[in-house]
Amino acid sequence: PPTPETPYQLQESPTNGDGAPTEGFQDEPNNTTSDDDDDDPMSVTELLYSSSSYHAIAKPVTLTMILSALTVIYVNDDQTLEQGAEALSDAYTVWKTDNSQGTATNLGLSLLNALVMVSVICAMTFVIVALYRFRCMKCLIGYLIFSSSMLLGLLGGNLWQTAIEIYRWPVDKPTFFLALWNFALVGVMAVFYGQGIPTYVSQAYLVCTSVILAWELAHFDAWTAWTLLIMLALYDLCAVLTPCGPLKALVEAMSEEEAPEMPGLLYEAELPPEARRPGVPKAQRPQQRPPRSDVAESDSPAAEEEDDNFSRESSGIGADRSTVPSVNPGQEQTEDNNSVPAAEEGPVVELPLAIARVYNLPIVTDTTTTTTTSDSNTIVDNAAPLLDTPSQDNPTPEQLRGMVKVRLPANGGRIIRQPRGRLYLERDRFGTPKRSLWVDRQGRVFAELIEDNNGDTDSKIGDSNNRIRLGLGDFIFYSVLVAKAAQYSFATFCACVLVILAGLGGTLVLLSVFHQALPALPISIFLGVSFYLLTRTILEPWMEQVLMQPYYV
Repeated sequence: PPTPETPYQLQESPTNGDGAPTEGFQDEPNNTTSDDDDDDPMSVTELLYSSSSYHAIAKPVTLTMILSALTVIYVNDDQTLEQGAEALSDAYTVWKTDNSQGTATNLGLSLLNALVMVSVICAMTFVIVALYRFRCMKCLIGYLIFSSSMLLGLLGGNLWQTAIEIYRWPVDKPTFFLALWNFALVGVMAVFYGQGIPTYVSQAYLVCTSVILAWELAHFDAWTAWTLLIMLALYDLCAVLTPCGPLKALVEAMSEEEAPEMPGLLYEAELPPEARRPGVPKAQRPQQRPPRSDVAESDSPAAEEEDDNFSRESSGIGADRSTVPSVNPGQEQTEDNNSVPAAEEGPVVELPLAIARVYNLPIVTDTTTTTTTSDSNTIVDNAAPLLDTPSQDNPTPEQLRGMVKVRLPANGGRIIRQPRGRLYLERDRFGTPKRSLWVDRQGRVFAELIEDNNGDTDSKIGDSNNRIRLGLGDFIFYSVLVAKAAQYSFATFCACVLVILAGLGGTLVLLSVFHQALPALPISIFLGVSFYLLTRTILEPWMEQVLMQPYYV
C-alpha cells in the first residue's frame, strides 16, 4: 500500500524536540554565528539555513521526479497502461469511473474513492503510532522490512519485466530472478541495516523505491490520480498541524528521549557545517551538552534496553574491559577518587557499570552520605553493596550494562550520554570531544576516537545529525504528480517540476521561521495541480497559436 507522506521536522535535543517521521522532516546544524543574526526578523542564519536545506533536498527530489517521469513514459505502452489502470482500479477503488459518464459524476466518484484510500492510510498511520508508542519495534520494523522487500522484489520485478517485454531484451529467467533477488536483498540491508554500507547506496535505494512506487501509482486513471493527490495534500495538512493528527502524534513520539529510530521512512540529506539551525544557542551544539557540563544526561535503568545499532565492533578501540586502558576522562583526576576536597567534588552522573569500571570511577548510591572532616578534608562514602552477586570481580553482562551512579573528577573530563541509543561521548577538561563509547550485549566497552581532518574537534555524532530529513511519501507523491503531467506534454512536465521545487523552497522557509514540523505536500501539490491546469488550458493553447501565426516585434 502507499506509504503515508511525510512533513519536515527539526530534529531537536530529545528533551525539547519537535521532529516527525514518516511525514516530514528533521535537520540539525552544528555551527555558531554572531548574536546579531538572531535579532532580525529574517536573519542571515535563517537565510543560510533555508538555502542550505533547499540545496541538500532539492537535488534528490528533482532526480526522483525526472526518473519517475522517464520511467512512466518509456517503460509503458498503451496495453500496459490499460492493464495497470484496470488492476489498480480493482484493488484500490470502490466506484468505477468511465469516460462515458459526465464530468460531475466522474469527479464525485473519484473524490469518494480518494477519501476511502486516504481513510485507510490514516487508520494505518494510527496503527503505526500505537505500535511505536508501545515499543512494538520488532513487529513494526518487521512489517517495514517485509513491505520494502515486496516493493523492491515484486513491484520492481514487474517494472523490469515490462521494460524487457517492451524493448525485447534477451534475458533468461535464472539471471532475471537472481538479479532481482540480489537487488531486493541489498536494498533491504542498505535501508534497514546500513552499517558498513555507504550513505549514497542507502540514498540511491530510497530513490529507487520512490521511482518504483510512483511508476505503479501512475497507472491510476486521471480522475482518481489527481483527486487522490489533492486529498493527500489536505490529509497531510490536517495530520501534521491538528492536535489529534496521527502524523503529529508520530512526530512527538519520535522526538521523545530514547525514542528508537524507524528506518526506511525518511530520506536524510547532509547539511554543510556552517548551516546552523536558527534558535540554537551560540554556546551549545545540537545533540550535545556545553563543554564541561556539570550534569550528564541520564535515563532510568528500566529504560536501558540494548540498542543493536551499537553492537558492532569499531575499527578504533574495541575490547573487553580488561584490555581497555583504565584511565579517567581528561587525566585530571587524583590518584584516589575518594580523596577529593569537598569543595571540589565532581558531578554525579549515571553510566553503565562497564564504563565506570573501565575508568575506575567511584560509585555512589542513593543511600550514600558524604561527610567532610576538618583534619583531612576527605570524603567518606557509606555506600551499599553495588552488586547482588557475592563476588564483585566477575559481574554478569546484565550487570555490566546496568546503570549506576558515579562521581566524575572535579577538574577532569566529562562523559555525556547521547540522545539516541547507548552511545556516550567523552570530553576532556576543555570540552573537546575525544572518543565515542558504547557497551555491547556482553558488557564489553568499545571506543572510537574522534578526529577531524580539518583540525576541528567536532563530534562525529553531532556531524551525523547535521542533516535534513524528508519523508519518503513526499518523494513518491511529488513523482506521481510529475509523471501524470509528463503523460500529457513536456510543457506540463516542466511547469510541475518547477512549481513543486518552488513549493518545497517555500516550505523550507516556513520551517526556518516556525521551527516546528511542517507538512511538505500541501504547498507543492496545490501549486503543481494549479499550474498543470493553467498550462494545459491556457499556456499550451496560446503557445500553439503563436506557432501557427507568428508575431513580429
